[in-house]
Amino acid sequence: MTARNGTGTVVVPLQELLEAMSDGVLITDETGRCTYSNPSLDNLVGIKACDPAMNEEAPGWISLPHQSEYRRFITRSLNGRIPRRPQTVEWNLMSLDGTPIPTQTKIIPMHNGVGPSAALLWIFSPAPGEVRVIQDPRRRELEDAMRRISDELGRVGLASSGTSTEPAPTHPDLELLSRRERDVVTHLLQGHRVVSIAEILEVSEHTVRNHLKSIFRKLGVHSQAELVDRLHNTSVAS
Repeated sequence: MTARNGTGTVVVPLQELLEAMSDGVLITDETGRCTYSNPSLDNLVGIKACDPAMNEEAPGWISLPHQSEYRRFITRSLNGRIPRRPQTVEWNLMSLDGTPIPTQTKIIPMHNGVGPSAALLWIFSPAPGEVRVIQDPRRRELEDAMRRISDELGRVGLASSGTSTEPAPTHPDLELLSRRERDVVTHLLQGHRVVSIAEILEVSEHTVRNHLKSIFRKLGVHSQAELVDRLHNTSVAS
């Protein structure tokens, strides 16, 4: 990994933090290409885990039964269907000599608000009894810390290389909406649906649907498709 912000400056403290972790770390970009593995993961599987870099295939050091699950997470992330909260799976990794390594794996999306896709932060913790035991309170602290790291990765531009489609704040129709309604519209224009919008805004799907009803009423439209078409056409006309 080369941790960089939008100006190309290396974010050294962040990289040093990941390299000091005792849990294995893998980062894949929004298309599923491997971009970074830390020394702990390399040591765990006995090879350079992110080699070759920018490879889109499921790593060979993930056991065969779990490789399809790995690709499923990549696809869900690309389509904006992965929740913002960490996902936990029990996967086996494979060491260089073919020995299975049971792990508790955390998959953490790194959205930066410019599109439905997200880079993914993968944390591989050896399962209890394999190498060490992480007590539950300590595990919760680790999850909270990694969420903060993932937010920072997104903030400095590591989570996506896309171009924002967020409507301009001066868009005439958006001035009629509340701040939260504008948030819903922004994510809708980025390709999200009710489920993923609810996850991003950390509200219920019912709340998102209520916001949409209010937006439809204020803008005189009757569907999400009509809303998107109106905003895009108005934007082009202006």
